[in-house]
Amino acid sequence: MIKNALLLAVAACTALSSCQTTQDNHAACADMPPYKGSAEFERMKSLVGKWSGESPEMGTMNTEFRLIAGDSVIQETFAGGTPMEMLSVYHDVNGKLTMTHYCMLRNQPRMKLVKSTADSLTFDLAPTPGLNPQKDMHMHGATYTFLDANHFKLEGVSWKDGKSTPCGPPVIFTRQ
Repeated sequence: MIKNALLLAVAACTALSSCQTTQDNHAACADMPPYKGSAEFERMKSLVGKWSGESPEMGTMNTEFRLIAGDSVIQETFAGGTPMEMLSVYHDVNGKLTMTHYCMLRNQPRMKLVKSTADSLTFDLAPTPGLNPQKDMHMHGATYTFLDANHFKLEGVSWKDGKSTPCGPPVIFTRQ
C-alpha cells in the first residue's frame, strides 16, 4: 500500500513538472503578435510598476500594477499583504476599457470607462451581478489623473444606501 502511494506520488510529481512552462516551451506564444489595446488600455499600462502615496486618513498607501495574460490584462494589487488588500483588473471588452474591483467590502463592482481625456480616465459602475447599488456599500467609480510619468492622482467614489459617501481625499501616488 505504501509502495503504491509512493509510486503515485512520484508519477504525480513527474506529470506536474512536465507541465511547467520554461523559456524553451513558449512556441505557441512566440508566434503571437504583441498585444495592442485601446488607447485607454495603453494609457493604464503606463502605470505598470510599484507606487506609494500618503493619505491623511489612511497613512501610506501602496499599489502595484502588473501585466498578465499575454499583456492583455492589467492587474492592480492595492495594499498587498495587508487586511485591506484589494485587486482591480483592467481589460478591453470590444475595444472599451473596463475594470472589475475585488473589494475588501467583499463585493466585486464592475466599472466601465465613462470619460477619457489627455490626462485622465474616469470609471463608473456598470451592471454587476449580485450587487444592489441602492443597498450595498461599494466602490462606485474612480478617476485616474496622470500628472507625469512618475505621479498619478486617484480619486475614488464610494456609495452607501444608494448615494455617494466619503471615500477619502484624492491621493497622489509616486512611482517607486
